[in-house]
Amino acid sequence: MSTSPRPQKRTANTCVTCRARKVRCDGRRGVCTNCERLGFGCSYDENVSVEVVPGESNGPAISVPRRRVRQACQNCHARKARCSGSMPSCDRCRAHGLECVYRPGKRSLPLPLPLATASAAPSPGAMMHEDVPMSQGGSNDYGTSSSTASPVPASMDQTDPDDALALRAFDNFFRHIHHIAMFSFLHRPSLMERYHAGGLDRALVLALVGITSLLTDLGPGMEEYGNRCMEEAVSLCLAGLEKPTVPRLQALVLAIKHRILSKRFSGAFMLLAIASRFATALRLNHENPDLCFLAREARRRVMWSIYMIDASISVGQSEFALWADAEHQIHLQLPCNERNFDFDLPEPTEPLRPPGPDPGGVVPPLPDVLGLMALHIRLHWMRSRILQCTSRAAASPSADVLAVLPSQLAEFSAELEVFEARLPVSFRGTEANFRLRSYSARLGIFIMTHVWWRQCHLDLYRLFLPGLKDALGPAALQQMDPRFVRHKRQSCYEHARAMADMFSQLLSLSSSKTPVADLDLPSCALQCSKVLYHALQTNAGDLPGFTQERVRELATVCLRAARQSTPGPASASIQADIERLIANGLSLPEVPPGGLPDRARGLAAGMDTPYLAPHAPTRETNHLQMGPPLPLDQTHAGAVPPMTLPTPNLSPMAALNLPMADAVMPAAPRVAPSEASAVTSGSNAFEEVADGLNFGPELFGLDSWSVWADIQHFPGGGIT
Repeated sequence: MSTSPRPQKRTANTCVTCRARKVRCDGRRGVCTNCERLGFGCSYDENVSVEVVPGESNGPAISVPRRRVRQACQNCHARKARCSGSMPSCDRCRAHGLECVYRPGKRSLPLPLPLATASAAPSPGAMMHEDVPMSQGGSNDYGTSSSTASPVPASMDQTDPDDALALRAFDNFFRHIHHIAMFSFLHRPSLMERYHAGGLDRALVLALVGITSLLTDLGPGMEEYGNRCMEEAVSLCLAGLEKPTVPRLQALVLAIKHRILSKRFSGAFMLLAIASRFATALRLNHENPDLCFLAREARRRVMWSIYMIDASISVGQSEFALWADAEHQIHLQLPCNERNFDFDLPEPTEPLRPPGPDPGGVVPPLPDVLGLMALHIRLHWMRSRILQCTSRAAASPSADVLAVLPSQLAEFSAELEVFEARLPVSFRGTEANFRLRSYSARLGIFIMTHVWWRQCHLDLYRLFLPGLKDALGPAALQQMDPRFVRHKRQSCYEHARAMADMFSQLLSLSSSKTPVADLDLPSCALQCSKVLYHALQTNAGDLPGFTQERVRELATVCLRAARQSTPGPASASIQADIERLIANGLSLPEVPPGGLPDRARGLAAGMDTPYLAPHAPTRETNHLQMGPPLPLDQTHAGAVPPMTLPTPNLSPMAALNLPMADAVMPAAPRVAPSEASAVTSGSNAFEEVADGLNFGPELFGLDSWSVWADIQHFPGGGIT
């Protein structure tokens, strides 16, 4: 019985194999793309049939291989990659040097183990924290011949993101977050290549999902899921303390920033110490000429990110700094610009300290190879030294200290001016340069570079704004030249107004949405708002433009910039502080003409005195002092009416900062009973304050009353 001929078009464009498999065929002669990719026999001869079911073909037959193997190995299954199913190792694991492990099926016999592990084979669940060897191929930003990618145990299936979610998180990270200076240490082509090969460290994948879900919108419920991913990433890093790797260190840096943004300052403080130990063990603070350029640059960038976080945490307090002398501790050149990093273009840059003027007194211009991340590193370095100088002067304003203070401030001011003078024309903080970057993802880091430059001036001249943190007291100010004090005070006001104008430009130039920013932006916005209101409330009469309406408008711009750029609980607390500042103004003391009361009354000149507002006495009572604290049973003469204040619980870290000569000891203990006192009597070696770990936002440069007050409400005094 003959069959009717089939249409010519179908016969010409579809091979017999694709027709039998019921898939689209591209009709390429010789062998179609599908058959070439899958290794099938390809024929366009109508007399050739395909043996789909045995016994149903009359003519010559070709067999179609199975599209799926009986069981995929755990590596291929975790990455949803095609697995050959061959024993003892599949083709993909053999090509990438991965250990191939099969999970026994319910009805199958135990699968044979790889020959290399037959003698001592770990269980799949025990391999989650182990480093898996991987062949080193080409230049990448990891510079190691091993990978920490591990098979995913069944118990972790609910935490590990699938490919679609991971790739969406990677895209959001590099599109919206990577431009932030402290997040610029990942090289996208290297990361994507290693991820698709199944060799990207699991902790780094989870950390990327965690930080991206916090700073961008990955969908409903993703922020909570990202928190779980971040906790799992931290657990993996801590489980591998004895075997630090660069990818695990990168995951730790992301986790530290995640904790800071989430208002978990105690955990960030401790993780930073571990990350610094990781970096030291890997010798990331030294150049390694044996590695390729991408690997060296990635290591430099993660090391400098650790330094910037450390500088932000210590805010000029050397006892809190792990890299206090970065110039002599970090023996690295500054990172190159993004173009050189992206396209693997090695070129030497500059050390941390900029070069001095030539014999003719001319300062060399900034080389093109230096980018915005390098500028941020130098600004953090200069700001740390400025804060060290001003905090010392405010803590002990002796006659000798005040005598050398003008020359010290002049040196820092000149250094800041040279920093700006070296910038190329395209890096200047002009309106034209802001507008040219309005559609660029790097608009945020560009504006923040100039915001930090203004913030350094605020930190430098805040000494002359009595009532604010780290300001000299009236008694110390009276010993200085009044014209000098007036000039520096006005300079501080002008830099604050210029910073607010930059925030206004950021809001107006963003084409669709304000670029994602780090917590630095809300922190600078709060400091800027405080200085503006200080100018308003101290009657800066000879400065035009500091009217009630104008200051309120500029502070509102600062609030909008913080609200639209930085998500997270810590940013929300700073925004609440700016809102209260706009609503109630700045609480300043009424200092008598004779200056501050003497130290016998417990008031140290120049410290950040928690001046008490009648409407909210508890907000400023619990503030962590970096210097001698104001005794809470005393107030400035004429400041506020007498009131009953709550009893504070000083943390151990705050207690260490109380100089015995300046502290007024209360008549009765003001700390909670220790845990040991319930079971012992008298002195005991295990006695400790019940508050436990208690780090406030001042260690992170936030200076936020509400953040600190919120932390106090948690058991143990802090969030870890």
